[in-house]
Amino acid sequence: MYKRTVKRKILCEGYGLHSGEFSRVTIHPGSDHDRILFAKKVGNVMRYIPLGIEKVKSTMFATSIGDDQFTVFTVEHLLSTLHGFGIDSAIIEIEGDEIPGGDGSASLFADAILDAGIFNLPAKKDFLTLDSGFMVEHNSGYIKYAPASSLVIDGIIDFAHPRILKQEYTYRNNPEQFHAGIARARTFGFLKDYNTMQSLGLAKGSSLENTVVLDENDVMNAEGLRFPDEFVRHKILDLLGDLYTIGSPLKGHITSYKSGHALNHLFITKFASLVEKQFVTEHPVLQPALVFTA
Repeated sequence: MYKRTVKRKILCEGYGLHSGEFSRVTIHPGSDHDRILFAKKVGNVMRYIPLGIEKVKSTMFATSIGDDQFTVFTVEHLLSTLHGFGIDSAIIEIEGDEIPGGDGSASLFADAILDAGIFNLPAKKDFLTLDSGFMVEHNSGYIKYAPASSLVIDGIIDFAHPRILKQEYTYRNNPEQFHAGIARARTFGFLKDYNTMQSLGLAKGSSLENTVVLDENDVMNAEGLRFPDEFVRHKILDLLGDLYTIGSPLKGHITSYKSGHALNHLFITKFASLVEKQFVTEHPVLQPALVFTA
């Protein structure tokens, strides 16, 4: 299996879900030597941030990456699309501070990539995997890992709300299931939490046009849900994006229960440390396969 990039330059633009501010993202094709790079013009100089877990700056209601040069907010839906379509190499140039939110799902990016096309690079794709399982827990949730020959995610959520309750969905990572199964699943939130999020400077761009909003009893959006289990599908969408903050595709069977960005980051950080430890054990005279610093 070979590394992949987009066939041509892609432009996506719109308003951020949290900032409410306009931004523009240009996805440039990458070479077989590249990885996923975020780029932004700072002053008169183009600065670059290579994707990696050490670049994660915040996991509060969304995932943001950055360093002392710049920060990009709400990257998870874009990263999920790249992970789902197997895009290993691309330069993500951003004008603004937050990735455009589109309709609250990954459709903005998925449709654009499918329209542009995907190109196989000459370099072989490198997957990260482990020989043994582990589990991490946070609050009332957990994520478990078991070795597998591909990436499979069993997502489980359980909300005390009559329109959600307990939902389960199994996702097998490939472009077809990504596009048909989870790309259109929208972010969701509760009306009772809206004022709190606003006071934290969040959800300024959130509306019924880009968020599934629930009051005490029902979904407030006039068009209803896109899937009966849209909520758990979106949680898997977020997890798939947060997993890709490691910068490489994964193999393994993941079971996620009540996941969120903080738990996702705790899991992928632990996964990365175990991959590095496994590599050093198997190849004591070689350098680790994972490099955490740019």
